Amino acid sequence: MWYPGHIEKAKKNIQKHLKIVDAIVELVDARIPYTSRAYEYEKLFGNKQRILVLNKEDLADPAITSRWQKYFLKGNVPILKINLKSADARRFLTKKVFPLIKSRYAEKRIMIVGIPNVGKSTFINRLKGKKSLVVGNTPGVTRGVQWITVSKQLMVLDTPGILYTRLHSPSIITKLAAVGSLPLEKLDILEAFRDVFTLLTERYGTAVLSGLIDINTDDPFEFLENFTEKRRFLQSRGELNLERGAFAFLRELANGKFGRFSYETPEEIEQLVSQKKEKQ
Repeated sequence: MWYPGHIEKAKKNIQKHLKIVDAIVELVDARIPYTSRAYEYEKLFGNKQRILVLNKEDLADPAITSRWQKYFLKGNVPILKINLKSADARRFLTKKVFPLIKSRYAEKRIMIVGIPNVGKSTFINRLKGKKSLVVGNTPGVTRGVQWITVSKQLMVLDTPGILYTRLHSPSIITKLAAVGSLPLEKLDILEAFRDVFTLLTERYGTAVLSGLIDINTDDPFEFLENFTEKRRFLQSRGELNLERGAFAFLRELANGKFGRFSYETPEEIEQLVSQKKEKQ
């Protein structure tokens, strides 16, 4: 599902150029730090140094984000948090990321990776602005690879986005839908709404959405009908357009319009990993 051939090509391209970078900078969504990096990253990156960046931290539950920071630090993975929409991308790399990179050379080279909608494209596009130089054939660098010179001592390799090989887990699909990392038009929109609504309200209660509708309910479709009616999303005969209401809700939730939420905790993931090991 959602895994076209060019994604496989992108992963091969990443593996091909691992040897010419000093470190991998992984961008993940702070609301689902584990799920948004579960793309076989151990197999894909091997022993290459990794720096984990929790992006969109302004949309995540701050208390849970703090727990995630402690969790990743236990695994000796340098971790940073940021909101790349408002931050200066170049300054972030030179002041925060650069000092963490281990290299034998004065010039350091990094590769930035991430699944759709974690902020990678925005980050790269900002680096490609007028003050940055995009280089194709830098001496000593593999030909045909696009590099971005951030400073005299730091270069960034521009790579395609990566996705999962498969998306069989309903839990993973629901979390990715909640943060906007899956194309909604390829989902059963009403089913996706139901699952995301349930995930959110089971964690935070229905009161967090009480300002959006006139009633307080834990029934997803009662909520959706009220939400759609209040937005006046109507079809030609005056009937409620529930699909449009579901699209609007999921899109606005992903954009942080309803508050700061996180959809997984370190404790839940540790339990999940432990259960998987027991089954093996």
